[in-house]
Amino acid sequence: MKEDKFAHLKFRLPGIKTLAMLKMEKNFIALVEKKYPRQPYDAEEQSTSFLIDRIRDELKELQAAYFEDDVQGMREECADLSNLVDYLFEKLSRMEAA
Repeated sequence: MKEDKFAHLKFRLPGIKTLAMLKMEKNFIALVEKKYPRQPYDAEEQSTSFLIDRIRDELKELQAAYFEDDVQGMREECADLSNLVDYLFEKLSRMEAA
């Protein structure tokens, strides 16, 4: 029953109009559907180089959405990129403080 409840969360994304809210919703979906870590900047398997590689991947997805003239896709990729930059920034800040 839980799976059915969360399977359609992505259909809510087009109605979100701000980057901050879109980022928050995408984080929630990633946590629930994909079982991503709640704090990826603390996850050992998500190293600095891993996050940089993910940024490259998301940039490619943004470019693909651009060439397909997919505005909603571009908005969602911007949210993904912004989240990854946030995670990387937090990881770097923690490294600096250590």
